[in-house]
Amino acid sequence: MINRYYSSVFLIVILVLTSLVSCNLEDENTIVRPESNIVEVASNFAELSNLIAALERANLTSTLTASGNYTVLAPTNTAFNNFLSQAGFANLESVPVETLKQILLNHVVLGLVDSDILTNLQKNYLETFAEGPTADTKVALYFDATNGIVFNGASAVTQGDVLASNGIIHIVDAVIALPTLDTFISIDDNFEDLKTALDIIAPISDIPEGVKDGGPFTVFAPTNLAFDNLLATDPAWNSIGDIDENLLAAVIAHHVLNGNIRSEDISSGQMVTTLEGDAITLNRVNGNLEITDGSGNTGALVVFVDIQASNGLIHVLADQVLLPDTNN
Repeated sequence: MINRYYSSVFLIVILVLTSLVSCNLEDENTIVRPESNIVEVASNFAELSNLIAALERANLTSTLTASGNYTVLAPTNTAFNNFLSQAGFANLESVPVETLKQILLNHVVLGLVDSDILTNLQKNYLETFAEGPTADTKVALYFDATNGIVFNGASAVTQGDVLASNGIIHIVDAVIALPTLDTFISIDDNFEDLKTALDIIAPISDIPEGVKDGGPFTVFAPTNLAFDNLLATDPAWNSIGDIDENLLAAVIAHHVLNGNIRSEDISSGQMVTTLEGDAITLNRVNGNLEITDGSGNTGALVVFVDIQASNGLIHVLADQVLLPDTNN
């Protein structure tokens, strides 16, 4: 019960991130910052020489020397070397400029996001400068600050809160790859049951591979609480593994749409066809987004929207799994 309660609380806490960052910016005048900008400060760290070279190659130096407030996650030389080796690049010059640019932008967040903000929120999402799959979209960044600070489940802060005139630097031990839908589903505790379901249906469904390498897709992602409520509807279901594999595959496909459909592009009463084949209806009720599923069940509440990945986005369902029309 503790884990399920935590999940529901997290979905509320996630909504206050913007206001906390804003408060931090309001207090910035009380912080004594150096005259040197982010690039100049980073240049003083021998372990960040590869980052400086990468910024120059990607023509991003001017961005991070300009006035403003930026939070930069700065991979060490070792982190860059590991990235190049794992990606099959002989050296930094072998990385296509646009690829390198988007990877670097995936390490930049607008505003001053210091360690206190991250540890206070513990688990949450930020928005980076990396471009999403459609125009005017920016990729999200997940952090877990419950035991140290880790980004997207792979890159840990080794030295935080290095101040510059135009922002703050956190030195990290790994280059942060552009996240896929699978990245967020795999590392966000709220989606543990969804991840389990995707693993179960992998032999008979293209969706698990699609959220890794396909898309763009829009996923209405049920929380663990939603799956708990689904299991409670059948006494034979004690775990997700008890659900018939083909039925489970249909249910998961009923949560996925083709395209990168952001919340601002959804109109009330809009009907969209899922990858399962049945349509769902998207409604605006008292300012909230609710869904009527293929079986006619109403009121599936979307509690958080637009978690943007490189191959699509996630809208989070609070406590209800969408069901296709099983009578057909």
